[in-house]
Amino acid sequence: MLQFSYPGPDLSVSLHNHSCWSDGSAELEEVCRKGKEAGIRVLGLSDHYVAAPGKGYGSEVWSMELSRLNDYRKTLLKLREQLEDDSFSLKIGLEVDFFFENADCLLPKLAALPLDYLIGSVHYADTFPIDHSILDWQNLTEEEKEKICEKYYEKLEAAALRKEFSFLGHLDLPKKFGLIDNVRYFPHALRVLDNVAKTGMGMELNTAGWHKECNEQYPSLPILREAAKRRIPVIVNADAHDPAHLQRDFLHASEILLEAGYPKRSF
Repeated sequence: MLQFSYPGPDLSVSLHNHSCWSDGSAELEEVCRKGKEAGIRVLGLSDHYVAAPGKGYGSEVWSMELSRLNDYRKTLLKLREQLEDDSFSLKIGLEVDFFFENADCLLPKLAALPLDYLIGSVHYADTFPIDHSILDWQNLTEEEKEKICEKYYEKLEAAALRKEFSFLGHLDLPKKFGLIDNVRYFPHALRVLDNVAKTGMGMELNTAGWHKECNEQYPSLPILREAAKRRIPVIVNADAHDPAHLQRDFLHASEILLEAGYPKRSF
């Protein structure tokens, strides 16, 4: 599995990207070819892999069919053979949802597969979908929102201790719709960072948040400052669901990282 050293890779690397094998808009081949044409040096595909531990999650609508994992990998291996050269490398990954119920069984199995990396993410607090729709949040009481956020961070703290993951995705995702006080959960985020520092994995600066209601990268600048103090590697990603977005806002991300205490990134 990919490992990263401080401060993390430069801006010619893009690893959090989705195709229509999960909730992206384009076929794997189109994403890969567009990435190479854009001059990306290391491109990774990381479609959603959600092994929900029960009913009621609804993840089958937006994630990869679990039985197709081998086909997904074979398709990307063929594209690797066709497209890789001295200036372009293709990595095969998954964005894996963390669940307490099956982590000990599932994650070692995925880590043993010939994959390049796993992104650790949390999209559910119990069966509540964290980032599906603003409508899911609008009728909640403040107490209900608090319980959801606390469950989210409880799961992310545990995910941060799993050495199977190369890095964590969108660390403060519950802020997406601009309906919670993100500052309130800063201590929770610090506990996640402490665990990330223990395991030596990385985290991402995810630029997709600039195009959501929160209008802020994931994670916030105060969290990034704390990550820099802990010398946690940061991978800049666009969480692209369209090939046009594979490096969206990367220069802005570099500026934010500089403000947080990381060295300047370059292409």
